[in-house]
Amino acid sequence: MKDKNLYAGDVAVSKAGHDAKRIYLVIKVVGEDFCLVSDGRLRKLDNPKVKRFRHLEKIDVRDDMIKSLEEGKLTDKAVNAELKKYQKQER
Repeated sequence: MKDKNLYAGDVAVSKAGHDAKRIYLVIKVVGEDFCLVSDGRLRKLDNPKVKRFRHLEKIDVRDDMIKSLEEGKLTDKAVNAELKKYQKQER
């Protein structure tokens, strides 16, 4: 599922950089070409990584994560647990 536009709540895999193949949750879109991503472990919600859209490939949309983000109830532990499921699928 390739998509140039990513939105908060999307799950994406990094295609480039030292973090290639790492799975992230998009936290927020910043401008036209950038978004903030978190994996709940190395990149926590309070210190997200800035990534270009072109360096990410969308793999899923998580409506439950979108709702938690909007309500401010999302935790690093929950993000990490959900993203681990995708890491097992990638192997």
